[in-house]
Amino acid sequence: MSVNELAAALGQEQSMISHNLKSLLECNLIAIEKQGKKHVYAVNEETLLPIFGAIENHAQKFCPRGGKCLNGEDV
Repeated sequence: MSVNELAAALGQEQSMISHNLKSLLECNLIAIEKQGKKHVYAVNEETLLPIFGAIENHAQKFCPRGGKCLNGEDV
């Protein structure tokens, strides 16, 4: 997504989104792909997918709701 798309989806100011993306870029947790004049941000799947998997595994094993909160269910 672009910064404007992220801001709209999250209901936040574009400047706040840009500020936070800078830190994620510096840590290589996300990457930028240029599509014409547009900058599209994407997660570094090699790094983040295992982390997301560990969080899901933990939630399913140890959370009282069996990880349902991760899916937005019954929050």
